[in-house]
Amino acid sequence: MSLMKGLAKVAIGLALAKGASSVMNRSRRGQAQAGGGTSFGGSMSQGMGAGGGITDMLGKMLSGDGPRGRGSMGGALEEMGRFSTGRRPGNGGTQASSQRFDKPATGSFGDMLDHSLDSYGEPPVAPSAAQEELAGVLLRALIQAAKADGYIDAGEKAVLNEHLGDLDESDLEFVKAELAKPVDVDDLVRSVPAGAEGQVYMMSVMAIELDTQEEAQYLQQLAQALGLDPETANQIHDRMGEPRIFS
Repeated sequence: MSLMKGLAKVAIGLALAKGASSVMNRSRRGQAQAGGGTSFGGSMSQGMGAGGGITDMLGKMLSGDGPRGRGSMGGALEEMGRFSTGRRPGNGGTQASSQRFDKPATGSFGDMLDHSLDSYGEPPVAPSAAQEELAGVLLRALIQAAKADGYIDAGEKAVLNEHLGDLDESDLEFVKAELAKPVDVDDLVRSVPAGAEGQVYMMSVMAIELDTQEEAQYLQQLAQALGLDPETANQIHDRMGEPRIFS
């Protein structure tokens, strides 16, 4: 079992828990900025609804021109590599993010994540150690951002837990531990591999509805800690169909 499956399930669960209307509002904003776009993924099993509804919503939210085509979460993550400088306070590393998105024998990270989202299961091949590390960091980023407004309420937790049922025990414990942790930007950023700053920020924006001051402040603090300048962060917001928060 791998954290790649956990990442896919938490992304889907949080999208449902935070509300379909919020995702669709992002979709409309993203399409207006990107000039349209199609959804990624085919049908979803495990009670995801007719027509792969949540897959369509996630895909529309990520609509835009990426290296792997419109509306692919994996493609959007790969595109975020251009926003990853590897330069941030306390980090002297300059490792290029492309090293995590190349296609080794196991396949690219983006391909494997898209497969897990489409199949609601494990990727076709085992992720490499670096890919598994990145999946864990992105999973942490998603969960922490979802708590940026101060809480994940009981209803949201119930929806999320429903979609984590068949995770491996160790992966499920990882998710539960992250849900129980307090929000800590510095702790998250210390775990981010050099070159993955843009990917972490993108996933954080994805998990936030951005309708509270607390969420905006969280993203501002995260961008600063990751070493992303305001214009770069605003470009990521544009890519995600979210309002700019940096001047």
